[in-house]
Amino acid sequence: MLVRIAAAGSSPLSMLAPASPRRQDVQMDIARTEAGSEESPPVASLTARALALLGDHWTLYILQRVFLGERRYQDIHDSINASDSILSNRLKTLTEGGLLAKTPYKDGRVRYEYRLTTTGKATWRIFVAAHSWENSWLDPIDGLRPVLIHSQCGHLAHPQLICGKCDLPVTARDTSVTRSGATLSYASALPRRHRQNRTLALDGSDPYAFRTETMEILGDRWNTALASAAHIGIRRFSDFERFLGIPPTVLSARLSRFVELNILRVQELAGSNRRSDYRLTDKGRDLAAILIQIVRWADENLRTGEPASIEISHDACGRKLLPEYRCTHCEQRLRRREARFELRECRSS
Repeated sequence: MLVRIAAAGSSPLSMLAPASPRRQDVQMDIARTEAGSEESPPVASLTARALALLGDHWTLYILQRVFLGERRYQDIHDSINASDSILSNRLKTLTEGGLLAKTPYKDGRVRYEYRLTTTGKATWRIFVAAHSWENSWLDPIDGLRPVLIHSQCGHLAHPQLICGKCDLPVTARDTSVTRSGATLSYASALPRRHRQNRTLALDGSDPYAFRTETMEILGDRWNTALASAAHIGIRRFSDFERFLGIPPTVLSARLSRFVELNILRVQELAGSNRRSDYRLTDKGRDLAAILIQIVRWADENLRTGEPASIEISHDACGRKLLPEYRCTHCEQRLRRREARFELRECRSS
């Protein structure tokens, strides 16, 4: 991706995810405090809000189950094997975030079920993008696995990312990112979620669930933010640290894990006295399709009047990217009501 900065004088580190204050920002804050003025709380950018809401493995797992038709609390609970406190917390977050609607039904007494709202349904492109990335980069495994069927032609969809305005294929190398100077919130300032050992949700018993590696990357808001930072040009450890506002020991562990997963590679810098930076591998670069869909979802569903913190344009047509998917068999666009996941027996050989 080519990265452009829209606002004159904005910092190259002022992008889409959590960052720590720059020295001059701290000095300005001190000056305002000495003058007796109150500092307003930071305003979350669209993309930062999306990462904070979706970057959680339990949240993604719950959304998957509701997409599959499980709406009642006990049905979801039995599927994902989460504790009552975690499930209640995530359902509350998804309801307050506008992705689920809590509706009453009678079963002897009044109970509630959770239905996808228009905002919740719009996340389907993110799930398609993640499924496509898994199929492209993770080793196949034996057994039942979900495949995407295009009901219009009846064949496997093998979705291809395209620009919805010119119908041409899109990859990370075909896009340019423009960052605004909007004020961003910090992930470290967001409330901590009640967590539980994720192996309970990723024990392999649910064939519809994301693979462990996918959930490790997307089901953690720090990892998703780290991947986002890499895609918009951040490479050096110190820049990641400032950008994410993350303790260096935690950052070091995250970067090392991304190298182990072959998402990033270490690049020694010539003539820099053993200094190095982190570059995306082809596998890591292909995560762009997921991040592009998160940006679209945030722009269309979370906006409350604030400017977008990031805009992605398609170099081939020069317009703002509208990421869509096309069925590679019939070459028609995929629409949510015309695409479904089915379980089919898969062989690794």
